[in-house]
Amino acid sequence: MVRTIQAKGWLRASGFGSATASFEIRFERDGAVGSVRSELAVITEARAAGRANLVTEAGRWIAIRPLDTNGTLLTFRVLDDEATVNRCFG
Repeated sequence: MVRTIQAKGWLRASGFGSATASFEIRFERDGAVGSVRSELAVITEARAAGRANLVTEAGRWIAIRPLDTNGTLLTFRVLDDEATVNRCFG
């Protein structure tokens, strides 16, 4: 069974700043993946840097590796383990 978390917060790209975002994380057998909608400039910077963070409304950080973009949508792989991500929402 695939478990999904939907949340709002911010997408933060190193050296650029952050922008409001809505994101979804899906826990699959081989790790967690997801997608985030945010401002194009931050998505572009995150993709160029090859790493970014999702920040929850509670201020907790989730490390991600950007995979692909389509306008204001960025797909990613979560770098943190499932237990760490769960603590961000617990």
